[in-house]
Amino acid sequence: MNVILSGSRRSPPKRPPSGNRAPSAPKRAKAATVPASSLFKALGVPLSLTALLVGITLAYAVIEIHARYAFSLESPIVIHWRSPLVIARRMQSPDASAARVDQHGRALTAYQQYACAKFGPDCRLALAIQRAENPKGKCEIYHYNTDGTLDWGYFQINTVHLKRPGLNLRSLLDCKANIDFAYQLYRESQGFTPWSTYNSGAYKKFLSEYGASP
Repeated sequence: MNVILSGSRRSPPKRPPSGNRAPSAPKRAKAATVPASSLFKALGVPLSLTALLVGITLAYAVIEIHARYAFSLESPIVIHWRSPLVIARRMQSPDASAARVDQHGRALTAYQQYACAKFGPDCRLALAIQRAENPKGKCEIYHYNTDGTLDWGYFQINTVHLKRPGLNLRSLLDCKANIDFAYQLYRESQGFTPWSTYNSGAYKKFLSEYGASP
């Protein structure tokens, strides 16, 4: 019988010699990460100069976009959902510049720019008629006539034209669609005779040489 004396401890089991150890799995090397600041320093570019270059690039991009395009804000929900931002390419023609003078230097809206792109050399006259018909330049607007018809939308298209296939009031509430159809009428009539403000001469007060009102 074995006797264990009090106070004595069992010796821990002996470890096998180092030569008999199982090979340990190789450790993965951690991916080296280089802070952006260190990268800029390595390239010899100070952070302040980099921020300045980025700012100049963004400012140049904003100036270029503003020079080429016109932006107007409108309500996103009126009768149906639409984008609240309207973008149209800026026209640099003499007629567009003259139309701006007619507005006492006020910039043309995106829809006016779009109309200028459509009507070309007659841009100025078209915009004078548009302002005579619809001074506020609203898209969803109508006017009752004494003959029972309605003038509808941006260029106040008369409802007699709704007899045409594919044309309806809802489409004429869209400013661009309204301008497109106004241009179609202009082409078909070879002028602006479909608009009463042209026939009466009321459009002339919206031209600077006739004393356009601000």
